[in-house]
Amino acid sequence: MRDVDVIVIGAGPCGNMAALELAQRNVSVAVLDWRTRIGDKLCTGIIGRECAELFAPAAEHIHGEARSATIVSPAGRHYRIERTATQAYIVDRVAYINAVAEQAQHTGAEYILDSRVTDIRIDGTHAKIEAVSDGVRRAYTCRIVILASGFGSPLLRMVGLDGDKKTAGNRKTSDYRRDNGRDNYRDNGSASSEYLVGYQVEAIANDLRETEVYLGSGTAHDSFAWLVPLSGNRALAGMAPRRRANGQMDAFIERLRAEGRIGELAGEQKAWGIPIRPLSPSYADRTLVAGDAAGLVKPTTGGGIYYAFLSGRIAAEAAQTAIARGKYAANDLRGYERQWKAVFGRELRIGYYARMLYETLGDEQIERLLDAFLSDGDIADYIGEDVAFDWHSKVILKVLRHTGIRRSLTTLGPAAAPFVARLLQARG
Repeated sequence: MRDVDVIVIGAGPCGNMAALELAQRNVSVAVLDWRTRIGDKLCTGIIGRECAELFAPAAEHIHGEARSATIVSPAGRHYRIERTATQAYIVDRVAYINAVAEQAQHTGAEYILDSRVTDIRIDGTHAKIEAVSDGVRRAYTCRIVILASGFGSPLLRMVGLDGDKKTAGNRKTSDYRRDNGRDNYRDNGSASSEYLVGYQVEAIANDLRETEVYLGSGTAHDSFAWLVPLSGNRALAGMAPRRRANGQMDAFIERLRAEGRIGELAGEQKAWGIPIRPLSPSYADRTLVAGDAAGLVKPTTGGGIYYAFLSGRIAAEAAQTAIARGKYAANDLRGYERQWKAVFGRELRIGYYARMLYETLGDEQIERLLDAFLSDGDIADYIGEDVAFDWHSKVILKVLRHTGIRRSLTTLGPAAAPFVARLLQARG
């Protein structure tokens, strides 16, 4: 049986950042992951400018920069949004995340790959982890565990944190109305209670110069689809609906082909789950949950790399503090959740209500809102510096103050009313 201070389960962006931060603090740390290739998870690979500045990718890992994007309305109208400064970077996700893991290893973190965790047991003296690799069961002990094992992780149940999954993914805006607008955001502690299903495939692109976002029920019901340029003539086509696509992804690919946007596919279509609600509590005895496992993902877009890095860093700080104090009970770890909520709790909440509001809209309503807002030639000046790829709350709340949008909100009907009210309350 091997013993370390901290065991991190999951070698994604969150787990790798936690391992790096701990190793830099001279805390002994081991990372367990069932995969053999670090960073090999479905993702579009877009990071904001702030993320790139704090966690800089190597130049060779950057496919391109993004200063503009085109939004395609349900009726096929094109709205181009452009800024003078770079807003985001499209990166090689596998290489980017693997580089963090390599840095963690060079700093002293131990990585144990191809090792699937099968059991976690917590007692008054330590946490015991059992994992299987090549058919051999091995045991590890530590003072504290950081669960960075991704969305829908069964490991949460082993530490008593996951909620009832029987209704996972079934909660929609209609459920909210049946609850008379009660603020269920804080009532459900399970990060798997609400999620998107992401679909993506690599394709050969035809002169694609910027990201394109497609809206409307005929494309991705309740959500949006995308076409993102990579290096060379490659691109990622995908969507993230609330429920399974049921042929919508195939129809989207055929549409892109018919419009001459893409040619042949360059890989297989894959799918993954994206949480849009945070886990609370995100801690238990000798346990901290971070990244996708804790639902710390932008509800508006489903992006999670930056928040994963940040929550990994916060979890590492909390683990080090617990070790220094020798206190590992759940009550002693409550400060961890207060820390991540102070950083992006408001972003998650406002983003969630903005997404729920969007999900109530029909195609005609989307068209009216786009026309009211994006037809304004001075829209860039109106938004000003409030646009930030990783922080959406300022621009969401500023959009609500736009004269055309404010006028349009009154026409959206009762389905949208609870979410408009929540957003207006948040504005204050």
